Amino acid sequence: MSIILDALNNVGTITIFLLLLSLGIALFYEMINGFHDTANAVSMIIYTNSLTPGQSVLMAGIMNFFGVMLGGIGVAYTIVHLLPLDIIVSSNQSATLVMIYSLLIAAVIWNFGTWYFGIPVSSSHSLIGSLIGVSVAFSMMHGFEFSQSVNWSAVYKVLTALALSPLVGFGFAYLMMKAARKFMPSPKFYKSPEDETKRKRPNFWMRMGIIATGAGVSFAHGSNDGQKGMGLIMIILIGILPTYYALDMSSHEYKIKQTQDSAANLANFYAENNETLNQLVSDKHLISALKVKNTIAECDVNQVHQTTALIADKFNGIKSYSELSEGDRWSVHTAILCTDNFFSQVEKAVDKDKSDYVANQRKTLVNTSEYIPYWVIVAVALAISIGTMIGYKRIVHTIGEKIGTQPLNYMQGTVAQAIAMVTILLSNFFHAPVSTTHIVSSSVAGSMVAEPEGGVQKGMIKTILLSWIFTLPITALMSAAIYYCLSFIAK
Repeated sequence: MSIILDALNNVGTITIFLLLLSLGIALFYEMINGFHDTANAVSMIIYTNSLTPGQSVLMAGIMNFFGVMLGGIGVAYTIVHLLPLDIIVSSNQSATLVMIYSLLIAAVIWNFGTWYFGIPVSSSHSLIGSLIGVSVAFSMMHGFEFSQSVNWSAVYKVLTALALSPLVGFGFAYLMMKAARKFMPSPKFYKSPEDETKRKRPNFWMRMGIIATGAGVSFAHGSNDGQKGMGLIMIILIGILPTYYALDMSSHEYKIKQTQDSAANLANFYAENNETLNQLVSDKHLISALKVKNTIAECDVNQVHQTTALIADKFNGIKSYSELSEGDRWSVHTAILCTDNFFSQVEKAVDKDKSDYVANQRKTLVNTSEYIPYWVIVAVALAISIGTMIGYKRIVHTIGEKIGTQPLNYMQGTVAQAIAMVTILLSNFFHAPVSTTHIVSSSVAGSMVAEPEGGVQKGMIKTILLSWIFTLPITALMSAAIYYCLSFIAK
């Protein structure tokens, strides 16, 4: 808390107001994320009458909260690294603020609008589309090359995860439903709420399965989508207050010493393997991945040894990051990005023992630059949980009755949720931001197609696919247009 107060004491009133407003919009975005995605988790529970709507959303809100709190930060920094923050920070503050507000407004408008019409679209697509749109517009208006506008290698990885995860959900839900029919053939497992007469709920075991897997999807959703909100807030904090959030100012002396030791070890590794690394540096593919004009995060590979040694030198005798000058804090931050980016390529090119050593050193190196303040985690957890409890109703009917040609049965609900939960948690392991909406929808579709008389409603699937295809380009164009307009207003 003292770090926050210190940061706010050194900026103007207008900057504080704009910072708080942008944080409020970011948290509202996370609330809408709760509207959209957690509705997918409670849809099965509510539709099958396993719990009342009130009980379902309370459970989902609690599980989302814990998912955010325990989900880690790997996905968050995948989002942060989509942008060339070194270019943004080096520009004037008004341009940074305009960029932040443009991406927030575009993402919120698209998410809120599609939620209002009950269309299950991807919050991930809207956020990433908005990031790309403002980045490209920012770069074009400030004289940077298109290749510098976004970290395109990170974008491709994110888009690959977004594209593959629904296919994984569909395929495994299909196979699991086929297996369920073979090994659990009892008709009572395959009833839908429409089939029930006296009893309006599933039998005990199916009810427990639906509730447990629904809780799991809520937890998984919080663990993945909550990190997107964290990443968004870190972009805001680093963009507006770079000298206070470029490094974890609360880091203890021991943690700073670990970072210094890792930098020194990597510098020594470079010196000891100089000939091998020089050959790598001459590799055209590596140079194209690392050497981009005007950025330091993707920096000159010929200077990496000096850059890495600089980190160790700056930390010599330092017990707190507050002892560094404001300029040094940012230079160390960008030097860490440069070093980590270079050695991520080295890690792939050396033998296993050396690769493992480099991986361990990289992990320690970024400890104090890739972090999320605790208050950010709690704020995002509360926002997404509150959103869960407010806006679920518009998506429930879509998931339960409009995807398949037949109403969802109990086993389909359990299978779809179980596969969605596992797919999202695996994505967390690989630090991949994915769409809960599309994973759940595709898992439901897979379970529907697997049934003997099942199938999918082509009209609804077409709507979901079109929203999947157009969300990213529409939000990119929208955020770019908003940035263009706000830039002239800010002048």
